[in-house]
Amino acid sequence: MKDGNLYTKDGLITENFLEELQKLATDVSCQCPGQLIVLLRAVQSFTEYQRNCLHQSPQDEVIHKWLESTSVNLEHIVSNTIVTLARMEGMLDDNNNLRTNDEEV
Repeated sequence: MKDGNLYTKDGLITENFLEELQKLATDVSCQCPGQLIVLLRAVQSFTEYQRNCLHQSPQDEVIHKWLESTSVNLEHIVSNTIVTLARMEGMLDDNNNLRTNDEEV
């Protein structure tokens, strides 16, 4: 990825960045980047579930809106953790571009 665009307009990590990072993450001995991506995907799935969950009462709607909001907050936290880890591991340069496997850190 050479466009340096890591986040969506909502401040969440882009799908393109995640896909490219996941390719690089398989080439490092530490599986933390890949595990964080799995965690983010689970949180994203939960957020989507909350958006489509059935509401049988007004309280259900309040609860699910709260859960959705909390889940979006988790997405932000995990997204930022992934980006920070990518920088710390030398996978991301100062211009927010992922390094290819043949680039020197």
